[in-house]
Amino acid sequence: MQNGPTTIFTDLSTITSGWSSNYSVTWDWDLGDGNSSTQQNPIHTYASPGPNNGWYWACLIVTYFDSTIMNSCTSYYCDSIFIGNLLPATWDCNPATGCYDPGTGLGQYSSLSSCQSACGITPSWDCPVNTLGGCYDPGTGLGQYSSLAACQAVCGSPTPSWDCISTGCYDPGTGLGQYSTLSSCQAICVNTVSNLCDSMTLISTGGSPQTILMAEVSNINIIIDYWITTAPDGTVLGEDSMWNSHQIFNNMNNGQPYDTIYVCITYGSGAVGYTTCCVTWIWNANLGVWAKMGSITSLGELVSLDKKLIKVVDILGKETIINHNKTLFFIYEDGTIEKRYIIDRD
Repeated sequence: MQNGPTTIFTDLSTITSGWSSNYSVTWDWDLGDGNSSTQQNPIHTYASPGPNNGWYWACLIVTYFDSTIMNSCTSYYCDSIFIGNLLPATWDCNPATGCYDPGTGLGQYSSLSSCQSACGITPSWDCPVNTLGGCYDPGTGLGQYSSLAACQAVCGSPTPSWDCISTGCYDPGTGLGQYSTLSSCQAICVNTVSNLCDSMTLISTGGSPQTILMAEVSNINIIIDYWITTAPDGTVLGEDSMWNSHQIFNNMNNGQPYDTIYVCITYGSGAVGYTTCCVTWIWNANLGVWAKMGSITSLGELVSLDKKLIKVVDILGKETIINHNKTLFFIYEDGTIEKRYIIDRD
């Protein structure tokens, strides 16, 4: 925001840290006139009009570092700033969209009112059936309704419609669904997914195809409460919470990444509470891809005898002690995970 030669800079970047709280963020502003700042939202006064006919080039570098998983990222953004005598507002007429300021000071009209008088386009409104967003001004002056209120009175909410995804039928809320009734959707849409693990995918996002991975569950409208990935020897390769994607760092073992990993998710299932499922992924060296070996419907199916317990975590992935009346995850040395809910009957 500018007030004469003084500019207030605002950092609009967002940080998704997941469950981790051990992270830091730094800001490095190059204000374009030889000055810099490490504040998140600095205030700076420029010389007016300054060099380059009043134009400055300001840049921001935001660096994020997570000391828990030793992960960092850097974001760069630059933009121009004009300090000095601003160009006067002028207006041109577009027959389709109406009057606009070209930003050059060379528009045909010196005022908006004079442009509108000559341009001749007045606001109007249309609402065709099932238009995303409802009423809109087509910009031609030829809309069916002369006021927004009149359009909305007739248009109302989008017509109910239905689409079919992996979890069943749903109304997208746009009026543009494939089916006009829920019954017609349900007659065709057969839900073949026993749990969300059936739609899990695994891709490489950096390093070799085996080292930095991203697991995702797509085409769902719920949040995955908890992710955890382990290796056969019990090493935890990644944990996330409250997100539909999960980053995995396939740590080296004796100079080689693991060729087998277990990815488990826990998510809300309505009236039945929480559901947990797991997928075993095996590296196919011949094809250079991760092969999905099938979905396990519960962590209990991974249980075997004589396992060494490594730690116990809660649903947010935080290590905890064994408590009653609380959902807990028992992580064993062999890489298996067991979900338990211990009821206090006293």
